[in-house]
Amino acid sequence: GGILIEKLGYKKVISLGFITGIVSLLLLISFKTYAMLVIGLFGLNIGMAMFNVGVNTLGPILTVTSTAVLMNFVNFSYGVSNTTIQKTVGNLLAKGIPWPQFYVFMLICCVVLFLYLLLIKIPYTPKSKVITYKKKDLFKNKMLYLYIIALGFYLGSEYGIGNWFVNYMGEEFNLDADKRALYAALFFGFETVGRLFGGFIVDRLGTFRSMLIYGGFAFLLSTAGIVLGEAGLMIFALAGLFYSIIYPTIITTAHEVFKDAASYATGLILMCGTLIAMIVNMVMGIANDVIGVYYSYYSVALCMAITTLAILLIKRSVEIEKGKQQLPQP
Repeated sequence: GGILIEKLGYKKVISLGFITGIVSLLLLISFKTYAMLVIGLFGLNIGMAMFNVGVNTLGPILTVTSTAVLMNFVNFSYGVSNTTIQKTVGNLLAKGIPWPQFYVFMLICCVVLFLYLLLIKIPYTPKSKVITYKKKDLFKNKMLYLYIIALGFYLGSEYGIGNWFVNYMGEEFNLDADKRALYAALFFGFETVGRLFGGFIVDRLGTFRSMLIYGGFAFLLSTAGIVLGEAGLMIFALAGLFYSIIYPTIITTAHEVFKDAASYATGLILMCGTLIAMIVNMVMGIANDVIGVYYSYYSVALCMAITTLAILLIKRSVEIEKGKQQLPQP
């Protein structure tokens, strides 16, 4: 996605994402074999990834009063939709609606959004079309790897909550489905509310300072929530408020740090970060069997600690670089 944005521009890549998604959804609606199901899901994720990279790299260059507010609001919208669809799907499944029919609804939404995209203008093109950079220099930049670590372990923590929180509550405390759903909804609800107002806080405190404060509280509350067991579930859910700004703000600052290579770098960061998150969750699954659900769930808090440390190192590197630029030239 990052490579194609530099060659084709934002609108064409986002359009390509929609087209790939539409074709994949048609396959998922009509699949007859397991292989077709896997191919359809694979294609759908490719389309979603192109859309994701396009939106996340376009947002920081739009002419708006506050990029932080915009990016947090975009992710707030995602959170509202994600929370709503999870509840809706659960209700429909409980009523006996076959799950392949959900892809019909997704197809309709995808087609409508694609038609809307064709009507709007996106005149922005990546700066790298005008100012070139060397990719080998980008790979030598330690900041790229710090951003991959920061985003990767953040996603690892968030995916871990999405994948294992309900399982953790069921296995450890034998909570019924309603209570488990309540605490899971509270976590993601707090996260969504945090993104609604988080952009204004980021503008007031600064990007890196905000991420460090939020990351520190996310680590402390998630750790306390696990240590306290069932009595700490509400504290753990409250940690969602402090998870809120980290993802969109990481993306925003990456665009500022990598400048001309922003689209390519953001694509790399998202790809490698997602791979880290997948590996972390695979390890959590193995740990569930080896050391038990309770102790393996500490991985969620550990990931937030690693993310916060990586952000601190990025902040220091940025400050050192700014200091060098302010030195008088001989």
